[in-house]
Amino acid sequence: MFYPRYLLTLLVFSLAFSSYTEAPASEPYFIKMKGFKILTFNANRIELSSTAVFFNTYKYKAKLKEIDIDVYLEDKYLGKVNNFEDIAIPKLSAFDIPLILNLNPPGPAIRNSLWQGTKLLTGQKVKIKYEGHIKLKVLGFVPIVIKVKDEMLYKIY
Repeated sequence: MFYPRYLLTLLVFSLAFSSYTEAPASEPYFIKMKGFKILTFNANRIELSSTAVFFNTYKYKAKLKEIDIDVYLEDKYLGKVNNFEDIAIPKLSAFDIPLILNLNPPGPAIRNSLWQGTKLLTGQKVKIKYEGHIKLKVLGFVPIVIKVKDEMLYKIY
């Protein structure tokens, strides 16, 4: 008579322990921006590059699916980074994503502001701000969004 009750208790505990899966301590996250460079700076074209550093906390590899990052120069909108290479993200490690901002022709943030242009060309520090997100796919179908927000003073030359 007492066996069905013990059997039911044993079944409940075994189901509870078998359904437990270890979740990562946190979501993948943004670490910092590094390596800001001016690749091209002339009247017809401006090309800026930098590298975003992230950390993948998952035990699975991921794949980069989308970049949507706004770039500001001295608090004035400069442009949007939304192009990327096909990058495989390693598991449980830091990874770099190269970002390139192309301005053809240069927008009003540079053209109408002689002061920022002279600061860039003379090697003074300028404030560059990045805001946006990237999207990853883990296991081929699980979408992960990582927010990017960084503001630094960069010396170009």
